[in-house]
Amino acid sequence: MEKEKLSSLILSIIGIVIVADAILEQFFNIGTKQDSLVAGYCVAFVLLSIKFPNLLKRKSVIIPMYIMIIQMIYSLIITYI
Repeated sequence: MEKEKLSSLILSIIGIVIVADAILEQFFNIGTKQDSLVAGYCVAFVLLSIKFPNLLKRKSVIIPMYIMIIQMIYSLIITYI
């Protein structure tokens, strides 16, 4: 159970950092987008959610993922419209 809590904490923190970074980059043109961090987060999210299915029930893990999806949709709309 400790590994699941630690995984949840790490995914939460990295997710919040990625969301904050994307907001700063998209709306305020501050910094650069961290593509390698996002790719690593996505791989870790998939692998850890397979290993710990209860991880997907934690709001602190899922909410940053939903925000990232919304940011991606917003970015696609701004880019192509």
